[in-house]
Amino acid sequence: MAAERLKSVPGARRLLGRGPLRKHHDHEPDVRAEKVSDLYWYHVIELGNEVVTPGFVDHRPYLALHGLPESLVGKRCLDVATFDGFWAFEMERRGASDVIGIDLHSRADSDFPQNWRKEFLSIVPDHVKGEGFTYAKRALKSKVKRRVLSVYELSPERVGTFDFLFMSDLLLHLRDPFRALENLWTVTRPGGTAIIAEAYDVELEASGQALATRFRVVLDDYSGCYWWSHSVSALKNMIHSARFEDVEEISRFVLPTNGGEPVPKVVFRARRKG
Repeated sequence: MAAERLKSVPGARRLLGRGPLRKHHDHEPDVRAEKVSDLYWYHVIELGNEVVTPGFVDHRPYLALHGLPESLVGKRCLDVATFDGFWAFEMERRGASDVIGIDLHSRADSDFPQNWRKEFLSIVPDHVKGEGFTYAKRALKSKVKRRVLSVYELSPERVGTFDFLFMSDLLLHLRDPFRALENLWTVTRPGGTAIIAEAYDVELEASGQALATRFRVVLDDYSGCYWWSHSVSALKNMIHSARFEDVEEISRFVLPTNGGEPVPKVVFRARRKG
């Protein structure tokens, strides 16, 4: 009964698949025997030889709207919530000397309401993240490194500091999005730049209410749980309050999805000065 109540939250969709959760590990899954079609893909990624992954989102047509520097030569870069690694591989393609992507071990490790833990884990897919990343890394002959690490665990002691950081579509999935932004600032080197791309709430934005945020708990097939909807002004204020400076909105657009609703996106560039 409790699981049925959890799945009946307005707007929620049942997460497909069952099975025992796999043991946490901090190394890349072995996917040498799999084909592209055998894996679940979130990102559309060109792997060479005319092979393109069938992802849920295709960032390629919107790449220029995200404000990545044309050259990242000599820069140490971080991709937060890397999933299949589209942005991490793009940073490497632009010449970064060292790229790290961080993400969770599986969707079962996502940030969801703990009082519903038993029910949530009974329906969450037994999907280990990193399989697509590992396949793409091998196909691209990439040197990008993937770390099993939550944004809540992000610190200079764990990963060092970075010249350029990218975080996309994560804050709405976190119970404490401001803590994530604070942690992002701690691993940004003085003079470093962060790009933060996030979904925003069109209704809140149209309401004219500055700094508006909507609380909601909705289960999602891909990301576990949605906690919040933010207006653009609320997102900008959160980034600035986390101690980033020169917070600049650089684009807004609508990102189509493969089989899902289109997502209104806003992209910010921010810097750490000291």
